[in-house]
Amino acid sequence: MPFNTMRFISLLTDFGHQDASIAIMKSKLLLHNPDAQLLDLSHNASSNALQDAAYVLQSAYRQFPQGTCHIILVGIYYTVQASLILGEKDGHYFLAPNNGILPMALGTDNIELWQCYAWEDASSNFNQWQDKCAQIAHQLEQQKPRDLGFPSFKLDRLLQMRFPRPILSDNTIDCKVLFITHHGNIVLNITQEEFEQYRAGRSFRIDLKGNGYINQIHQNIAKAKSNNAFCRFNKNGYLEIGQHNENAAKMLGFFPYSGQQIFYSNVKIIFE
Repeated sequence: MPFNTMRFISLLTDFGHQDASIAIMKSKLLLHNPDAQLLDLSHNASSNALQDAAYVLQSAYRQFPQGTCHIILVGIYYTVQASLILGEKDGHYFLAPNNGILPMALGTDNIELWQCYAWEDASSNFNQWQDKCAQIAHQLEQQKPRDLGFPSFKLDRLLQMRFPRPILSDNTIDCKVLFITHHGNIVLNITQEEFEQYRAGRSFRIDLKGNGYINQIHQNIAKAKSNNAFCRFNKNGYLEIGQHNENAAKMLGFFPYSGQQIFYSNVKIIFE
């Protein structure tokens, strides 16, 4: 009897939709896994801002059944020597580059990791990346990850990146933009639990860079005033800023944080 009956494979890439890369990847997967259900998380992740893809993965993977194989092909060329790693957490499998995206999305607790392959010149072996992912996804239908023969390694050998942390002072929090939704809403790097802990019952206002401020949280955005910016805690527990019938990121001039860029957007929350 097979070890598991995994038939779901999710895809998170930075391929975009301008060429045939997505179709080629799916073709390779189906050649090895003809009965698999291929599901797209996103193909618009940024290879320069890994927290963008990490946020999508963190938000989505638990919504799939255990045994799902999540293939993440984002920022393959982020490091000089590219390597493919296999992770297991919460009964889910993850195939991703060793560029720090897995610990950023999944944390460092209760995760097992194996190194599958390494290439000195990743750019000339992209087809091999896709082939190896397809082969391993097929193997995981029959075998446990630890039985595939790959060497395991500890997290101190993996790039241990984290979501950028909010910067706290006595009366303010400086937040960064984790993600911008397809509506143009701005997701900040602070959770409801953290916000309430720092707030400690005080009034607050969120500075919108010369475009006014927000001083209320509306879980029902229909109660927010039309054409005004609003904030809420989204389904993933992060503070999100939006604007009725507008792209808030463009209107307010915010863009996602990237560890590789000099300039980025801070969002200041002031407590009174």
